[in-house]
Amino acid sequence: MELLAEAERREVTLRQLGLPTAGWLTDRNTHWARSAREEVRLAVRLDAQPLVARAVAEGALSLEQARVIVHGLDRLPDDLDGRQREAVAAQLVEFGSEFGPYGLSRLVNRAVEVVAPEVAEEADRRALERVEAEQERDRYLTWRKDADGALLFRGKLGKVAGQQLVGVLRSLAARQRKAARTAGSGPAWTQAHADALVELASHFCSCGRLPRRGGDRPRLLVSVELDVLGGRLGAATLLNTGDRITAGEARRLACDADILPVVLDGRSVPLDLGRRRRLFAGPLRALLIARDQGCAFPGCDRGPQDCDGHHIVSWYTGGRTELRNGVLLCQFHHRLVEPDPNAPPGRQWLIRLDSSGRAEFGAPEGMGAPPGERRWRQHHRYRS
Repeated sequence: MELLAEAERREVTLRQLGLPTAGWLTDRNTHWARSAREEVRLAVRLDAQPLVARAVAEGALSLEQARVIVHGLDRLPDDLDGRQREAVAAQLVEFGSEFGPYGLSRLVNRAVEVVAPEVAEEADRRALERVEAEQERDRYLTWRKDADGALLFRGKLGKVAGQQLVGVLRSLAARQRKAARTAGSGPAWTQAHADALVELASHFCSCGRLPRRGGDRPRLLVSVELDVLGGRLGAATLLNTGDRITAGEARRLACDADILPVVLDGRSVPLDLGRRRRLFAGPLRALLIARDQGCAFPGCDRGPQDCDGHHIVSWYTGGRTELRNGVLLCQFHHRLVEPDPNAPPGRQWLIRLDSSGRAEFGAPEGMGAPPGERRWRQHHRYRS
C-alpha cells in the first residue's frame, strides 16, 4: 500500500507508461478494474493517516477495518484541529481490537464525542446532511449482460429510498416463498428477491401507465414461429436485444400479452402487421376477477392486480378466449402450470372447472397421490 501511494503521488506509471496507477494494475492482469481503483484510493488515504497505516502494518487492523476508519476520518467536521483529528484516529484504531468494520462505521461520531464533546452534536448533524447529499448525488443503477445473455445489476440508493425498495422486495419475496411452498417447492431467499423485482416491473407494465419512449410504450418484442409456439422444438427471439429464449417462456408470455401477427416473405422480411387479439381484457377480465377474486391456485393470496389471464386450453392449440377457458394466475403459478407440449402429459399440471365454474388443479401424477393418479385441489376461498 505504501508503494502504491508513492507511485500515485509521483504519477510514475502515468509518466512512464501513459497509464494511471489503477490502470497499470489492471493492465498487468493482477486486478479487476474496480478493485484496482479501490486499492489505489485506499493506499492514498492510508498514506494521509499514518496512525491507521501503522496499525495495518503491525496487524492490529485488517484492510477492511482500515478502509472504514479512513472513510470516517475523511468525514470529520472541518472545525477539528490537527490534534483532535489525531486523537479521533487513535480512538478508532483502539476500537479496532473490539469492533469489526460495521461497528467501526457507527463509532466515528462517538470518537468525536470523546475528543471534542462540545462539537459532537453539531458534527453529527452536519455529517448526516453531508452523507445524505452524497448518497443523493451518487445514486446509480447499471446493468450488463453475462456470457449467456442474463442481466447483472449493480447500483446504489440512498438509505431511505434503499430501505423502501428492500421493504417491498422482502414483503413480496415472503409471499412468493409461501406460494411456492404450497406448490411443493421453495426458492431461496435470493431467488425470491429476484422474483419480487421482476414482479414489480410486471405489475407496473400491467397498469398500462408506463411513459412512452420513442413514440411507443416499453414492451418486449418476441419473434417466434407459430409451429414452435404450438409445440415443435425450437426457440424464440427477443427482438429488443436479439437474445434467444425458450418456446416455453414465449408461450407463457403469449397467454396474456398483445399479439401482433407479422406476415413474412421468404426472406423473413415483414410484409404486413395484424391487429391485437385474444386478450383477457376489458369486460372479460372483469368477469375473471369477479369469479376468481385473485390467483386461483390453491393457497395463493395474490390479488387480481398481480395476476395474468391464463388459457386453460392454450390459444395456440385452438383454445378460445372466453370465461370458461380462462383462469387468473399470479406469475409464479402461471409459470408452474403453463403446458409444455414436449413434456409427457402425466408430468404436467391440469386445470378443470367445477360445476360452479371455478378452477380445480390436478398435480402431476404421483405428486401427493398414488402412482398414475392425480390429486385435485381447489383454492380455499371457493370451498369456504
